[in-house]
Amino acid sequence: MTENHETPDRILGRPRATTHDVLAEIGVELFTRHGYEHVSVQQIADAAGVSRRTFFRYFPTKADLPWGDFAREVERLRGELALVPDDIPLMEAVRQSVVEFNRVPPEAVDQHRARLGLILTEPELIARSLVKFLDWRRVIAEFTARRLDMEPTSFFPELVGEVALSAAVAAYRQWIPSPDTDLTTYIDTAFAAIVDLDRLEQGVAAQLSTRLDPPAGPRENHDHRDHPGNAGEERP
Repeated sequence: MTENHETPDRILGRPRATTHDVLAEIGVELFTRHGYEHVSVQQIADAAGVSRRTFFRYFPTKADLPWGDFAREVERLRGELALVPDDIPLMEAVRQSVVEFNRVPPEAVDQHRARLGLILTEPELIARSLVKFLDWRRVIAEFTARRLDMEPTSFFPELVGEVALSAAVAAYRQWIPSPDTDLTTYIDTAFAAIVDLDRLEQGVAAQLSTRLDPPAGPRENHDHRDHPGNAGEERP
């Protein structure tokens, strides 16, 4: 990678950065100012006043930085889901939890918009999102599986995880270029569109999974071409 920018000075005279959040904030500012491809790990470390070794203690790669402490965020989503009473319908429970998860303090809105803009547009970060979002989807699938007494990897919990993530990402994409709008309004609207999934009660969810289970034993071959005695016979 060719560097077209000099190493930035420590941003805004901040003290040395030793947390995920501060390093991520500095990195996102540099990416926004100079372009993701033109900012190196060394530049981020210099701007934060830390060593490369310290940087890699917090983030395995540069592409992980815009996500901040994502493991902590995934646990926060899990916590939001745990707070919803069991008598709330499944998709409404997911809707409420994801809306609360996406509430951003006013002072952090610009940074959050810049962060999501990078994650959803930079090719390297889009590729990284496939790994990161897997953990997010898994939390939704596990919650769904607990509600329906199913395995998290069975079809319906996986479906709910995928649908929830798609709704959230669609909301993010609409919100990013729309200053002075509330992210939670987009999230809530997206989930309102899919909340009818609550009509798929436990029995229906189980039936869906059963339909997709592979049949037991070898499959019978009913191809007439495999039976010479059927040659020339008309098929009904």
